[in-house]
Amino acid sequence: MQQPCVRHYHAVQHVLRYVQRYPDLAILLDNSTNFTLSAYCDSDWASCSHTRKSVSGYVVFLEKSLISWESKKQGTIALFPAEAEYRSLKRVVAELAWLTRLFHELTVSAITPIPIKCDNQAAIYIAKNPFFHERTKHIEIDCHFIQEKLLDGLISLSCIPTRLQLADVLTKPLPGPSHHYVLSKLGVQAPTNLRGVIYLTLRRSNLGPFTCASVLRPRSLAILEVGCRSVMFMFWQ
Repeated sequence: MQQPCVRHYHAVQHVLRYVQRYPDLAILLDNSTNFTLSAYCDSDWASCSHTRKSVSGYVVFLEKSLISWESKKQGTIALFPAEAEYRSLKRVVAELAWLTRLFHELTVSAITPIPIKCDNQAAIYIAKNPFFHERTKHIEIDCHFIQEKLLDGLISLSCIPTRLQLADVLTKPLPGPSHHYVLSKLGVQAPTNLRGVIYLTLRRSNLGPFTCASVLRPRSLAILEVGCRSVMFMFWQ
């Protein structure tokens, strides 16, 4: 922010008001022993008013517990919405491939195919179409990567309505009711609503998308740091 202006000041005020109103939001971790993964991915096409670059976002669940997420501006300009969605799909597939290898090292198997929910039918069609044409020529590497994982059985793709897209909150501002609906589905609640179960207060760090700031009942939780990533896992007696 080398040249901040009034709209940037108002944006900071908006963020600070939200933090002041909800200072203790935390992630509720489910006590299920089912080690199944699922993911949602989304994008906001040409959302940056200065560069017209798109924003990608995804969330990954271990059963009902949110364990990984990302919100990031794409490095290149997408020429059409399906391309922006497809680049977001590539990022979540790469994350799921890494998580699958990690689960394999922890002797957890039979978690594939991992369902990925996307609200763009064109992106799903590109992933399932073995032929390329002019509109997808410049993202051919991404296409090969996703199709390889699809054929290997690592992932499965399905289309959902935009109102059920949980990654929407990471790509664009939502109206109040939609915002709180998505947070409830992500398991983000105030500690007063958690009734004594494990909760995490999260903060950003240079080690990865998140790190643990405070934990209750640490015996039931493990934070695994592999390389530059941190992943939350539950272990119940």
